[in-house]
Amino acid sequence: MDNTGAIQNLADTGRLRHFPLSHSPFFASQDVDEARVRVAQVYCDHRLEPMGKSGFNARHNRLAGSDLSINVMTYSAKTMIIPGALKEFYLFQYPLSGHASISNGANCYEIGGGRSGVVNPSESTCMIWGEGCTQLMIQVRRDALQRSARSHFGLPDGQSLRFCGANDMRAQEGKAFLGLLKYAMSGDGMLDTGGLMGQQLETTLMVGLLQTQRHNLTEQSITTGALPRAVRMAEEYMSAHIAEPITLGILARETGVSERALQMAFRTGRGRSPMAVLRDLRLERSWQELSHAEAGTNVTDVAMQLGFYHLGRFSEHFRRKFGCTPSETLRKAGRL
Repeated sequence: MDNTGAIQNLADTGRLRHFPLSHSPFFASQDVDEARVRVAQVYCDHRLEPMGKSGFNARHNRLAGSDLSINVMTYSAKTMIIPGALKEFYLFQYPLSGHASISNGANCYEIGGGRSGVVNPSESTCMIWGEGCTQLMIQVRRDALQRSARSHFGLPDGQSLRFCGANDMRAQEGKAFLGLLKYAMSGDGMLDTGGLMGQQLETTLMVGLLQTQRHNLTEQSITTGALPRAVRMAEEYMSAHIAEPITLGILARETGVSERALQMAFRTGRGRSPMAVLRDLRLERSWQELSHAEAGTNVTDVAMQLGFYHLGRFSEHFRRKFGCTPSETLRKAGRL
């Protein structure tokens, strides 16, 4: 597991040596209902459902400023969390150990192993934390982050800030942001003391979050050519024809480049092959259909409609990406 050099002393082979923010405890409990109530006090009301066989144990440390708070949370058991729409705040999440699967509107992704993500406040959310997942999180007020995006990144008035997908925090910029977080979590950070220095630290954290996490303002900059045009065209075609047969040849024809050139463009722009990206898009669509299932929905039909004809491999890919099987997801949706 890669937790990046900036906070590698917080974790060791998947087990935390010292639970971070120990000087700012919020609660610890082995009772599911108590944990749900305590978390709801500072976040929002939500469903909290242990899924695994391990005993349930929750712990939450919290350092609060004026517009944001830094939190470290863990659930010992594999756990589903369904808060719906967060409404008033964005939530940055970075696993220090373990992995989590996030469904935030149509945006589905996995974090952990050096990858982070931000939950948008206006879209319905469902999360599955794997067994022993411990997360470093920033809860930041929606209006405060929007103001920061307008001031520092030119977010137009009237436009909402929207984050997308997971982000690799192992590059230099990500490491620098995690180093800033580590400082803010220390007793020297003065995040919870108020005053001008505390406000400046909060502003710096918000700017760092905006710099390291993909959002609709960075998407706009992609149109300048940072992402190869053929990749954008291919992904648009994939999304529009997600349930239809799609081959590399079809994508090459639709984008007007050779198959080899398209493969190279995806390697450059996404670090993966076109077919790997297509598989992920289809897995994300299957998550949406199974986690928000209608009466009569079954795993086999969803898999077949999206081109997964080997159910065993579909189930394994699904489990690796989202931390649970298709059947478990459908069962939690109340349709199995």
